Amino acid sequence: MMAMVPLHLSHFQSLLLFAVIISLAFGTLGRRDPLERLKYAAWSFAMFVLVAIALGWLMYPVSR
Repeated sequence: MMAMVPLHLSHFQSLLLFAVIISLAFGTLGRRDPLERLKYAAWSFAMFVLVAIALGWLMYPVSR
């Protein structure tokens, strides 16, 4: 039986993994044309990452 190796991801790596998975789901479920799926998935990935970074910068002064 294979042993499960835990992943040790940083917050940013976890954000990227989440954004990739959800963007692929959005692209697959949201559009019918393959090219439109790819564009929508790329757009949603970029928006996930940009919004998360912007929220991080906005919350930074509160954490100090």
